[in-house]
Amino acid sequence: MPSIPVTVLGPAESGKTVYLASLFRRLAIPRPDLGFHVQLPPEQSTRLNRIYQQITSPNVWPDPERRAAIWEWDFACSVRTARNETYSPFSITYLDYSGEHLTEPDGRVEAGARVLRRIEESEFLLVLLDGVKVLRFLEGDLRLMEELVAVFGHMLKSKGIVHFVITKWDVLAAAGHTVQAVMDCLLQHPDFKDTVETLLRSPGGAKGVRFIPVSSVGLDFAALGPDGVTMVKKGGFPSPMNVEIPFMAVLMDLFAAQLKELERQGTPESQQIAQSNQRLSWVRMARDRMPLVRTFLRAAAARSPVMRLVRDHMAEAFLQFVETQAVAYSDRVEQDISRLRDRMLQATSEKEALAGLLALFHAKLAEFEAEHPGSRLIKKEASWTA
Repeated sequence: MPSIPVTVLGPAESGKTVYLASLFRRLAIPRPDLGFHVQLPPEQSTRLNRIYQQITSPNVWPDPERRAAIWEWDFACSVRTARNETYSPFSITYLDYSGEHLTEPDGRVEAGARVLRRIEESEFLLVLLDGVKVLRFLEGDLRLMEELVAVFGHMLKSKGIVHFVITKWDVLAAAGHTVQAVMDCLLQHPDFKDTVETLLRSPGGAKGVRFIPVSSVGLDFAALGPDGVTMVKKGGFPSPMNVEIPFMAVLMDLFAAQLKELERQGTPESQQIAQSNQRLSWVRMARDRMPLVRTFLRAAAARSPVMRLVRDHMAEAFLQFVETQAVAYSDRVEQDISRLRDRMLQATSEKEALAGLLALFHAKLAEFEAEHPGSRLIKKEASWTA
């Protein structure tokens, strides 16, 4: 089973471990609205369950990770079919660590050096923004940006795909903010604006930069206390919101970024076709030139460890993804999420399960983007991802 490495970035108290515990709890059970679930090694699932129990306990929040703590969480994406067979076509490995490794790095500490090496080598980065600090930023407190400058310095050493995950979205939603409004305000700061523009110009920016609002506890479980900093629990049960969207985006962006790279390396004729009709023309062209796609996969595998995984374990699913995109953009039938989920549950092999997950994730991300317009910034150029 191929494993896609993802590094989770963020200053201390940005909610990295709480987010991963909430993600695990949301995906640990095959839920009707998702159709897939995740499995972790026993030690990891036990630890994340303990953290989640602290989240649900009255008046207690999980303790921040000690500086020396570094964890890798192996989320195996699994589909349990209607025949009670389980297929796990890929996994995502998240690196989680104390935020002080970024804001107060110590090159003499081997653990810190390991984190920084992983960031530089990563092809997928999730940058967590603390929603409470974002709210204060919207009100004129610029300390958030001072923390993020250190994070950005390390982040830009990577050539990977970067997305911003805004945690504690329940706080921002309660104040009446939208993703578009938050993103527009952040981009008014020159450091943030220049960083995002640098990302969009980088090789990993082909798919764009997402701003994904998540709440590890849901909209009604906790509220901002009188001090404007502490979250106070209101009782009831957590209901995580959007925590699975970054998980889905990683797989989709892996495939879509390689399609974009193939477009850039295409002939003048292929570029003209892509520019004349953007998404549909490009995917149809790629579908009709499968030998070119296969050649590209071999070349990309020589440059990228993640693409070696695609070549060795996901090549056929990648080619099928090209085919299904042509159909999806032709008639928009792929937006029927319920039908896609039911089809995925009829899978009889890992290959079919992966193809079903790709179609489902594509539709779910389209639904998310419709609900949160402006949540994805794309470089201003002709592109099938536009």
